[in-house]
Amino acid sequence: MNGARLPSRSLGLKFLLVCALAVLMSLPAFAVFAIIYERTSRAQTVIQEVGQTYGGEQTFIGPVVVAPYRVVRAAPPPPPGTPAQPPTVETGLYMVFADTGQANAVVDTDVRSRGGGDLFKVRTYTADLDFRAHFDLTGEPSEAPEGATVDWSRAAILIGVADPRGAQGRAEIEITGRGTIQLAPGSAYGQIMGNYVMGSYAGGPTYGGGRSIQWLVAEAGDLVRPGAIFDATSRLRFTGVESLGIAAFAQNTDIAIRGDWPDIGYVGAFPRPPEEGEQGSLAKAKNANGFEESWSIPLIARNLSAAGLATNLSNLASADVRVRFVDPSNPYQSVTRALKYALLFLGVVFLAYFLFESTSERRVHPAQYILVGLAQIIFYLLLLAIAERMGFDWAFLIAAGATVTLIGAYLGAIFKSRQRGFVGMGCFAALYALIYLLMRLEDYALLAGSVAAFLAIAAVMWFTRNLDWYGLAGELRGSDPQRPSAPPSNA
Repeated sequence: MNGARLPSRSLGLKFLLVCALAVLMSLPAFAVFAIIYERTSRAQTVIQEVGQTYGGEQTFIGPVVVAPYRVVRAAPPPPPGTPAQPPTVETGLYMVFADTGQANAVVDTDVRSRGGGDLFKVRTYTADLDFRAHFDLTGEPSEAPEGATVDWSRAAILIGVADPRGAQGRAEIEITGRGTIQLAPGSAYGQIMGNYVMGSYAGGPTYGGGRSIQWLVAEAGDLVRPGAIFDATSRLRFTGVESLGIAAFAQNTDIAIRGDWPDIGYVGAFPRPPEEGEQGSLAKAKNANGFEESWSIPLIARNLSAAGLATNLSNLASADVRVRFVDPSNPYQSVTRALKYALLFLGVVFLAYFLFESTSERRVHPAQYILVGLAQIIFYLLLLAIAERMGFDWAFLIAAGATVTLIGAYLGAIFKSRQRGFVGMGCFAALYALIYLLMRLEDYALLAGSVAAFLAIAAVMWFTRNLDWYGLAGELRGSDPQRPSAPPSNA
């Protein structure tokens, strides 16, 4: 050579450019994330709107006995020469939990949407609930404040519900020796009710958010007194949306819930442990026609004493079991999971184009790589738009089929080879089948994606092991005609 010259074509530089383009083309995926967030927010708005008609995510609390108490505390002796202060009076509600309690719920589900459209479907339900509680008041109110006088003549039995708007009939309670009493709103029990047991509580970490409990009251002062032993039974019918929870309202509580929805997430303070073969907290029903599950929660598990001040009722509401009616084909969750691997699959498609280019005399312009990347980004938009209408599986088949056909045919057109086009379609079809597999593996998605990335890099390393990355072979042959040509590539 008569001096240093730049190589006429460096595959190494082209490879670096392709990698940079893959990273650059992953940026539009954030725009798709923003669209998914906006659609998810709209779906939540529809859930709230439907909840105004059918009741929200309901939580129920079985019978609890409460009675007002009064403590008179004498003022301390005044200093000499000052008048005596009047005694202070403290009032509140004393509560007693049932010794044993049973709750049974039968849930009939339905799917509704705002305005009768197909988008943003909401899972609603009608629940028939049966509460049974056994009370034994033979003990002293030891958990009441020192010196308190409990007014048992104003005692009442409470039942809690998150959203009374879902009531589908009269709410009644049957008490041994008293007959049936109609439950009234908590405000009917007087101002002390609002001061001590109304309000909201924070949901547990498994489902988050603040919830509001409203109390239904049955006045039973003529029955509830120290030494009384009685049973309380209540049958309720309520509607709600998305999930149903029942609190452990007794010292020892048995809860059973069954329904016709096949895909259930067990959450709340006492989620059901997944059985063998199940993924996380999402548990498949025991049969394809619905689910049936039961819990037995002892006193020590719920971490509340057998009696105490009514201010602890907020803690009772968070000691619940909850079933969530899951949509396994939720398009937003599935597309979001697919987008997490956008950079990986953009890179693999670009590497496939690069391998075809490196073993061909034809070159692929960076603009053509960008067009291929845009086609892959539009795949996610197609997937989201179709999944909202037809479900994720059909949407993936249609969107992936269209994308694979497009980028495969484009590859064949670039290299003027129908055979290369069909080979590319086969490779891309396998790639999108892997994307679908990752969507269904859930807990094993990271492992499968990592293995796929490793195999893709290994394949590129193998097929490019003999490439002239610097592009110097042609330059050396041009400067020295007698120099033998470089060995042919095995790529």
